[in-house]
Amino acid sequence: MWNGLKNKGMALLLCVGFLMGCNSTSKALETELPQPAPTAELRGQIVFAAKPSEKEDYELFLLDVQNGDIKQLTDNNFADISPDLSPDGTKIVYAANPNGIYDLYLLDVNSLEVSSLLTDGADKSEPVWSPDGKTIAFQSNGYGDNDINIITIADGTVQRLTEEDSQDSQANWTADGKDLLFVSDRDGDFDIYKLSLESGMVTQLSANDYYEASPVCSPSGEKIAFLSKRDGTFNVYMMNVDGSEETVLVQNGFTNHSPEWSTDNSELAFITDTSKGHSGINMIKIASGEVYQILDGYFHYAGLSWKE
Repeated sequence: MWNGLKNKGMALLLCVGFLMGCNSTSKALETELPQPAPTAELRGQIVFAAKPSEKEDYELFLLDVQNGDIKQLTDNNFADISPDLSPDGTKIVYAANPNGIYDLYLLDVNSLEVSSLLTDGADKSEPVWSPDGKTIAFQSNGYGDNDINIITIADGTVQRLTEEDSQDSQANWTADGKDLLFVSDRDGDFDIYKLSLESGMVTQLSANDYYEASPVCSPSGEKIAFLSKRDGTFNVYMMNVDGSEETVLVQNGFTNHSPEWSTDNSELAFITDTSKGHSGINMIKIASGEVYQILDGYFHYAGLSWKE
């Protein structure tokens, strides 16, 4: 769910920070150059944010991963980033900064009509739908540092879920919708935590000296994909939902971000920044470790979401 860009505010928390130490929990796998994507085997749509050209603003696009058709969804003079498709594929929640700070908006995929979801004077980003489509989690700096919040779509009620004196960000739902995964530096460096919505209990899932980010639960609810900066750049890792058995999926010497599962749990899409101003959307097959390129040709990809 993130980008590797130097934009403003909390919207780019993922690719800022530092790491002390270099002790990997599993043998590093060097991935080869991406192959052309096996489009006949893929299903669904990917909504992504990117710049059409290097000097333009970030816009939203919709990619049919099987036939390669791309539809531009927004066209304006401000940044549209961090998109997430609703479970039914009809709406996109995203962050945009037409007023100088990042607010939350909804876009109808068919009509392309945009409506304001939340504008409250605070920077907000990383919105993500709950599995039932009734609630959206997001991060906000409305109380000084970043906290995890949720907003109920039906009535616009906002609830602040974390209140620690720390940076709590990059929330994502577990498959059953009962918990939220998130990233926090409450213990000194950025680790991955799980928050129970019923009890409010917070459980730490990773505990090391590395900068970890962007936890995403698989649709089966068994695995969590995440990022970890263990060798100077963000690479893609996977662990069990309880935080055990970490394995490295992608370690290629570049900055990787915005991991997103396919609906059948067999692939993981992610963005790779290969050089200054250039990035693309890649995919790894979990079983074989083969890496494929889904899309190239845009600048500074800034988040993606993959739905059936």
